[in-house]
Amino acid sequence: MKKGLLALLLAVALVTPVFAADQGAMELDIKAGFNLMANIDVDGEGDADVDPAFTAGVDFFYYVMPQLAIGAGVQYVFNSEIDKSNGTKTGWTNLYAQAKYVFDLGDDLFNNIYPLVQVGYGILRLDPDDIDIDSNGLYWGIGVGTTIKECVVLELLYSNANATLKVGYKFAF
Repeated sequence: MKKGLLALLLAVALVTPVFAADQGAMELDIKAGFNLMANIDVDGEGDADVDPAFTAGVDFFYYVMPQLAIGAGVQYVFNSEIDKSNGTKTGWTNLYAQAKYVFDLGDDLFNNIYPLVQVGYGILRLDPDDIDIDSNGLYWGIGVGTTIKECVVLELLYSNANATLKVGYKFAF
């Protein structure tokens, strides 16, 4: 198994075309997106679907090698309603470090393709805000992306963010 994996990695390294960018180059991306198939896991109550939501973000990359870029980013997931929750809405703000390894394709349409990894901190927002958030938590994402016509970035990302809510009861007389 180890020899097979090593052979595969060596084959990928040998067929990697020309360099993606100069070492020391920087890149700033402004992103707009859409979350699909989101759900939230509520302890004791199971999973609940969350309506699709728009996202906005900014990513910064620095090329430490011609193909390897590391950087940071922030993503704002707009509030969307949790199904079967009587109008409760949730959203996230994610702060993360990230890395991507760019394979230049030398094509005029699809310039490159890259795997992408993000790790950081997810901040949960709830509406109405009378629900107490005990702690925010780890955010991570893994995916793949491409650059189209040297100016449009298209990424497909699977991500997860964790938070803990305070469970409390109020009694009114």
